[in-house]
Amino acid sequence: MICINCCGEVECLYVRYSNDHIRLTDCPNCRDVADRYVEIDNVLLFIDLLLLKPGAYRHLVYNSLELELSKFPGTEQNGENSKNGFKNALWAQARRLKNWFVKFDKLNRVWLIITAFEVYLTWVSEERRFQAQKTDSRGLLMRQILSKSALAQYLYFTVYCVVDFMVLHNVAYFLLVRLFKWGCRVKYAKYVISYTILLSYGAKIYPILMLIWPYDTILTTSIIKIVANVYIVEALKVVTNRSYFDIIVLYFMVFVARSLTVKPLLSLLVTKGNFALCLHYAKTELQLVHLDLLPSSFRNGSPDL
Repeated sequence: MICINCCGEVECLYVRYSNDHIRLTDCPNCRDVADRYVEIDNVLLFIDLLLLKPGAYRHLVYNSLELELSKFPGTEQNGENSKNGFKNALWAQARRLKNWFVKFDKLNRVWLIITAFEVYLTWVSEERRFQAQKTDSRGLLMRQILSKSALAQYLYFTVYCVVDFMVLHNVAYFLLVRLFKWGCRVKYAKYVISYTILLSYGAKIYPILMLIWPYDTILTTSIIKIVANVYIVEALKVVTNRSYFDIIVLYFMVFVARSLTVKPLLSLLVTKGNFALCLHYAKTELQLVHLDLLPSSFRNGSPDL
């Protein structure tokens, strides 16, 4: 447990009395209430998350997560699996998987909701971007994906979003631990980073509003993406207590890792392992990026002098 104000360690967040009343604990370091969000409604907590309040993030990813995970102590049964044979080993693994789903029920539900939104919004944005481009400048990868059935398209974009999140989470955690030496004294450090990224991904739900009101221009979509990235940077800064410079460097390295892995893996899946075709798709994607960076006069072949 930590104090959400100074990040100092505390033994407990509150004291429960016999009449079911609780008294919040004061932090021994800053002399303030260690975690006032214990008594705050979930709706107000959600609003504070959207407002990027540091206390709200620290309450959820440190104190609330630790309280939840402490209810499920880990049990290892590797010796029993080796003695009872392959069938019992499979049964034990299935039991462990079930316990894992129960233990991380809240995290899994948040992950499923965010993934469902992200898949749909990615699908819509890529389809509209593809339709807005000229015929000769459309990406071959998206043309190949969008020419398939609706179910196949949804599956491809699901793979794209899931792989993207896995790369974001694992690379961010690896760099924080190895490069920035964070998490040595943090209990459940890996799950803290995972929960932080999941909560900050909530900003990506904002484009749902653009499906209701007609503000889905390229400018507004770009602004929403920038805001979502700012949310992730700010959330990681609040939770890890690192400087903005460190977090920006970290996020840049994560961005490079995502760019070099996610779309190439999607290309391999679409082309069924055809490396030559994947390279051709990569060249067309680079040409599209180059065209997007050029002014409109240069794209039309008549630069203004």
